[in-house]
Amino acid sequence: MISKDYKQNKKQVLDLYDEYVKICELAKIEVDKSIKMQARKIKEEVFNLMVLGEAKSGKSTFINAYLGKEVVPMDVRQCTSAIIKIKKGDRFELLAKTAGGGLKIVTGYDEIKNFLKKHASIPDKYRNIPITSINNELLITYRDKDIPSKIMKLHLDKYAKDNIFNIDINEYNKLIKQYIKEKKPEWRKIITEMEITFQLPEEMQGITIIDSPGVGAGGNVGKIAEEYIADANAIIFVKSLNGQALESLPFMNFLRNNCTNRKKESLFLVLTRKSTLPKKDFERLKEQTIEMYKNDIEEEKILFVDSKMQLLLNECKSLGTEEKIDAFFNELDAQGDGFAPASLAWIKSRGDVSKFNEKMEEESNFNSVQVAIEKFARGANYLQLIQFLDSLSKEYKHYKEIFLDALNVAKDNIKDPDALEDKINEKKNEIADVFNKMKYVIHEIFNRYTDNISYEAIIPAESDKFITKYENELENFKKISASDIDDQTFSALKKMTLDAIDDSKEFRDEIAKQFLKECNEELIQYTDDPTKIPAEAYVPNFTEVDFDKINNYAREKTSGYEDIEHGITFKSAERVPYHHLKEHVKIVVNSISNRLNEIISTMMDNIINYVTICRDVYMDKLDNRKKSLETEYQKLLNDKDDNEKLLANIEELKNKIDSIESELIKLEKLKGDLKNYVG
Repeated sequence: MISKDYKQNKKQVLDLYDEYVKICELAKIEVDKSIKMQARKIKEEVFNLMVLGEAKSGKSTFINAYLGKEVVPMDVRQCTSAIIKIKKGDRFELLAKTAGGGLKIVTGYDEIKNFLKKHASIPDKYRNIPITSINNELLITYRDKDIPSKIMKLHLDKYAKDNIFNIDINEYNKLIKQYIKEKKPEWRKIITEMEITFQLPEEMQGITIIDSPGVGAGGNVGKIAEEYIADANAIIFVKSLNGQALESLPFMNFLRNNCTNRKKESLFLVLTRKSTLPKKDFERLKEQTIEMYKNDIEEEKILFVDSKMQLLLNECKSLGTEEKIDAFFNELDAQGDGFAPASLAWIKSRGDVSKFNEKMEEESNFNSVQVAIEKFARGANYLQLIQFLDSLSKEYKHYKEIFLDALNVAKDNIKDPDALEDKINEKKNEIADVFNKMKYVIHEIFNRYTDNISYEAIIPAESDKFITKYENELENFKKISASDIDDQTFSALKKMTLDAIDDSKEFRDEIAKQFLKECNEELIQYTDDPTKIPAEAYVPNFTEVDFDKINNYAREKTSGYEDIEHGITFKSAERVPYHHLKEHVKIVVNSISNRLNEIISTMMDNIINYVTICRDVYMDKLDNRKKSLETEYQKLLNDKDDNEKLLANIEELKNKIDSIESELIKLEKLKGDLKNYVG
């Protein structure tokens, strides 16, 4: 399971947010709306962990070991075409969706197991054919229509590469045709998605495990799984260390042709059944595996575990005592279900439960999965917590500088109401001057980024480089000879374009942050005088929620951007019948080529709209800063003739500053801890 560390850190961060709300209430200042929304987002966040795997890789055993419970019944064979979502709930319940639009709710472990056996499991005789692909590409696609013989032949040729168990090709094709004939009348009953809720441990709150159907030799996962991959925080690809070749064509094809560059950052390769190998053989295979995959995935993300050992360890931990564990292993042996490595560990422990647990954890090595997920996949969540603390810190510093300046003005002029009034008016003029200067300079900075006429501006100049790079990559696909086109060409072409879209988003985010940074630098320059109000009192506070809103507004303002962002070119191309692979690829290449200027132009429009909205939001936030500064001075001005009220104001300002300074110390300490934690 994912370590409790993140949950504890998250709680500490939200506790500091609660303190911020209390201080705002006591200080009679408004809680920043975007910070409030960001806190809610952190509270309600869902961590999506997707698990993929080859046929017979032990994926279900891995998931159950990870969850700490047998949530996915392991004696029920792989479910046909179905995505299985598993998350914490009040009771054990399954919601099944079918290809025909039907819904079925089943409750209780035994009832769910029986339902899966009857409606969702793959019969033994069809276990070695690519059921997921057949269901999605033929049965569900053609539904009640006859599958043309030409289409059937093309698909049989395509599925030949999935014959990983080297069955006689005639027998293999016969099984496929037999399965299609048997299941075609019942295509509506094919289960495509299931959601299982279970009383998982508290630390699994907010985590959803997504179990995907087996990955084919081509690395394809199916259209349904692709949608889940896009939203996954982490992807675990499970492969067995024994019974299969070390070289994993499905994994490499998935990595190179179906996993975008951005998703590679959250991808882990987990090799299972390590305890079934002699130690020397395991060490040799481990070394070979790392060498084989080191150019495609970081070594720290290649993990070696034994799910069966972890499952048995989970069971023994629930039993607790030496007597119960001993009886458990005796019962397993009597039923013929014993697992030699675990039994040996128990015998060698001589009844010492603590020693046994330690040995089993070493052999299962599941802690390595927890550590890797926490370090790499949770990195984005930790970054979100750090950014949230930054936002709280900026709000505190904003008000601290306001209160400090107001305190100094009040203390220096408490005995002279007229001098106090003059000083406050001087401060108001200073605030207005800074605001007016910033309006002008922000306009200048914005033009330097977006001027489309001169083409010397930053965004148009960078877009030219982007267009050239994308055109060159597309030309490479145009040059592929017909004999070299295979079923991976389409996937590689799709991946290239989706990577280009990701690159444009990354470029857009960098441009926007650089624009905001330049605005802040100008603001600091205008306030770089110890006698003036410090920059911290003015600097607008941008949170993740603000950027989410800006992204949505920019998408709405950019005509056709949503279609490009979600790959409409490929969706339309995927609707083209699979008559001929080479023609299919040509259609897609020409479609992209014909729309290239439109695609790039739309992306660049989105970037300009994004920066434009950033500018507008910056000005709005700056205006709000101006108002909060003026409000605090107006309070002093209202009480300038009442010495008793002024003294009370001074005392209140001191208390506010003390509270803020105390919270800032806590914030900075926790922020430092989080940064050290994720390196």
